[in-house]
Amino acid sequence: MKKIQNLLLIISVTLLYFSCNKKYDDPPVNQVPTGNIISISDLKDMFTGSATLIDSNYSIFGNITSEETNGNFYKEVFMQDLSGAIKLKLKSSGGLYIGDSIRINIQNVSMSEYGDLIQLENIDVDQQVVKIATEKFIEPYEATINQLSLSEDQSRLVKLNDVEFTELGMTYADAINLSTGSRILSDCNGNTVSVRTSGYANFASDTVASGKGSITGIFTIYNSEKQFVIRDINEVQLDSSRCNGSSGGGGGSGGDILYKDFEDGSMTSGGWKNFWSGTNPNIGEWEIYTTFGVNGPVAKASNYSNSSNYACESWMVSPLFDLTATSAPYLVFDNVTRYSGNALELYISYDYDGSSNPSQQGTWIDITGYVPNWDTDDFEWDLVSSGNTDLTPFIAPSVAIAFKYIGTNSNGATWEVDNIIIRE
Repeated sequence: MKKIQNLLLIISVTLLYFSCNKKYDDPPVNQVPTGNIISISDLKDMFTGSATLIDSNYSIFGNITSEETNGNFYKEVFMQDLSGAIKLKLKSSGGLYIGDSIRINIQNVSMSEYGDLIQLENIDVDQQVVKIATEKFIEPYEATINQLSLSEDQSRLVKLNDVEFTELGMTYADAINLSTGSRILSDCNGNTVSVRTSGYANFASDTVASGKGSITGIFTIYNSEKQFVIRDINEVQLDSSRCNGSSGGGGGSGGDILYKDFEDGSMTSGGWKNFWSGTNPNIGEWEIYTTFGVNGPVAKASNYSNSSNYACESWMVSPLFDLTATSAPYLVFDNVTRYSGNALELYISYDYDGSSNPSQQGTWIDITGYVPNWDTDDFEWDLVSSGNTDLTPFIAPSVAIAFKYIGTNSNGATWEVDNIIIRE
């Protein structure tokens, strides 16, 4: 009887050992069915003009040409094969990167359009996508703006050569309010495409490139408008002379060398800088302001607060720009003033380093007297044009201008400035 009990004990321990060391089965691998393979072009030909549910067992192959890492794309990527390209709206963010070679089973996926741009909706990367290889990069299609077809080239990776932004001194988007920006890209014949940039892009606050050259990105459309989306700011190579022969610099509309209108709500976009010193923190500093709804966003300086004036010195300094390609450059801007106090001063420098406090660095020449028209207090907030200030005596490769505001403890005018332009 004792031997039987010992044998039962051994069996029990053995069973317990194996049960505690059980090897669990690996989770089943998600098998994405292949079905019938079709091209992206054939798929798009099936689109009827309204949202369509794909009920057949189809798969498409292609390479990913965009990704979400720079913030300019969110829950969307673009895919391309030899026949064409299409936008993929993802069910959740992440998982696909430029150069990924993939297969997607598109059964039960909806195909729709937004502004005539055809797209596949709610792609589940984990359940519907098979990644075949990585770093299989597609060479962009090199074309002119005129050559781009709204139907054949939509969603395609494209490289445009000999193009430039028409609106310079502006940022790609509004990174403060996180709103999308639209900037016009033009060739030397006046053909245009709109560059759309998300306010969440990591380059949204960068100033648009000021020269002419090449730009690579995704060609999209909205109805009949040609649009372009940058996938990497390093693929913006606009560093040659512009169509009009100027070297760019801060840039502006119509080939302007410098342009600042404050419409983006930022004092410092486009490389502008503020420097302040005073007796009450930030009172008198240049700021964005809208006066009683009369003027649009403007740059304002005032040392008046809580029924008192405070001594201050406040500089608004432009980015550096190059005048050597010009022969008769001039500056023009709008200005308005109210209340008694020191006049606004204007300076120019040819040796400023572009970053230091101008009261401590650079040779600054007072050109206040060069300005044809400074506003005087007429009890109105109407902006007036300064007239053209001749900058011919100051042609140099690295130039900056600065507006200097001074207030005292006893008085101080309010000054507003807008639409600062340097052109030839």
